[in-house]
Amino acid sequence: MKLDNLTQRAWRSVADARRVVTRSGSASQALASMGHPDRSDVTRWNEQTEQHHAGYREANPVPAGRAVAVCVSMRPHLVDAVVENLARQDHGQLDVVFVANSPDFDLVKVEQAFERIPGAVIDQPPTGTSLGAALNRGLQRSDARFVAKFDDDDLYGVQYLSDQLRAHGYAGAGVVGKHSYFARIEATGETYLRFPGNDFRYSGTLAGGTLVIDRDRVGGQEFDNISLGEDRAFLAACHRRGLCTFAADRFNFTQVRTGANTWTVSDEAFVAGAISVADQSGIDR
Repeated sequence: MKLDNLTQRAWRSVADARRVVTRSGSASQALASMGHPDRSDVTRWNEQTEQHHAGYREANPVPAGRAVAVCVSMRPHLVDAVVENLARQDHGQLDVVFVANSPDFDLVKVEQAFERIPGAVIDQPPTGTSLGAALNRGLQRSDARFVAKFDDDDLYGVQYLSDQLRAHGYAGAGVVGKHSYFARIEATGETYLRFPGNDFRYSGTLAGGTLVIDRDRVGGQEFDNISLGEDRAFLAACHRRGLCTFAADRFNFTQVRTGANTWTVSDEAFVAGAISVADQSGIDR
């Protein structure tokens, strides 16, 4: 029987979702260290996972291994913000690769900005290089086990990377990221928690600016040569290979939504189902 394209895509989606649960690790240790919170009550879940986050960190050490932070940017005015995000990370074994993916960058000024980060590698691809291809150039500039994809316009807290790596220590995942995460609407200054209750679980959906890849599991897999949806395509390729992906905690990351975002959905649609956050003390923990 020949299936039409839509049916074929639907079946592939089901198959990919099933592969997400084929995993070598377990989140039970993480949930136990927080007292087995009840996910059915999102308010209580958020309270308990925040209250016990310090205990969770103590019970789940950061795995050994170097990491590399790769940031691809086309916006010279964000270089200082990128340096701030990377310089504040508390993970000691961190390489940094910055891919200046635009001819508008003054490499002398970029190198001066990155003097705060000893050993940082600056790369400038040919004009017209796709985001996916630029990310692959970053991957090739370090042999670190873990690869963290940093976006140039989001906010990353001090323990962002160490907590992402902490999840790698028990999840057995090819990629760790965030499904629940904070987002700030720049036009209004309001902050929301998107997709609440989806942290500390295996998930096929992860925010593109939060991907941390374990190359011991993923191997030489690269990003597709595209500039939109390269993160989703990378996750889908993992799922097709039987590699699971895991959503870590919601803390230490805030997506900043500006008028320059490539995703043009309205702010109202963007925050649909999200929780307005009045007290932002839990964002950077």
